[in-house]
Amino acid sequence: MKKSILITGSTGFIGQNLTKLLLSLNYKVLVLIRKESKNKLFVKKTQKNNKNFHPIYFNNINILPKKISKLKIDYVINLATKWIDKHNYKDLIDLINSNILFTTAVLDVIPKKNLKKFINVSTYALFKTSKKYNPYNLYAATKKGFEDIVTYYQNNHKKTYFYNLYLYDNYGVNDKRSKIIAKILKDYKANKKTTILSNKVELNLLNVSEICKAFRLILEKKINSGNYLIRAKKFTNILDLIKKTNIKLNKKIKYNLLNKPIRKKIDFKMNLLPYWKPSTFIEKEIFYLIDENN
Repeated sequence: MKKSILITGSTGFIGQNLTKLLLSLNYKVLVLIRKESKNKLFVKKTQKNNKNFHPIYFNNINILPKKISKLKIDYVINLATKWIDKHNYKDLIDLINSNILFTTAVLDVIPKKNLKKFINVSTYALFKTSKKYNPYNLYAATKKGFEDIVTYYQNNHKKTYFYNLYLYDNYGVNDKRSKIIAKILKDYKANKKTTILSNKVELNLLNVSEICKAFRLILEKKINSGNYLIRAKKFTNILDLIKKTNIKLNKKIKYNLLNKPIRKKIDFKMNLLPYWKPSTFIEKEIFYLIDENN
């Protein structure tokens, strides 16, 4: 019998890639989709091409009990998130609704009888410059708020495994976000300059396929409940990446270097996810990505 997985945030970049992977592995994939979702095309196309894909549309959280309280769900993967670097007052409701209220509502209403594993995606931004909790922004604080709520459910449902998977930055093919690698590729194709805020910008970058591999390991391996980190082996200086890549390119990556103050690199310590290690590196992948985007 097929194992069923419920995914929140399936229309995001990681969500779309993970959904494709899980369907290829013959899981039954159910996804919660807001009716106003901007990615309905992805949902319709995926549903048309795969009978194991089941979108569940909803208007607001009040309808969730009717939609999912009687489903048999083996696994839940929570990718739903609202990222805001620097919030203003108007952002408060969206941040709390997306990162705490909605995710808690899903966890509360999901039947726990058959639930084997609940996987929540968290962020390096919880740690700022310290090894202990020290949120970089309000977004990170809301993510920590939900983690604390997960602890409550973990204490009351001993037969379910609970995980918080911490991520840094990521990239991949067909990335439409305003992330730096996607921006470099887009500008390169348009023959435009990419603005680099500082020669000190360093990011820990993983291919989205590596993140999907981590989820697969948690689903398939016996791993204790807990907090786990997946990360590239080293941080990448973006200016150095461009310069080294340009050595091998006929058409060079153009850039405009500023001298803006940037946040300090967040390099915190946490247990790495068992069985997982990265096999791709942005320094090599960027040539493939340039070809794919051109």
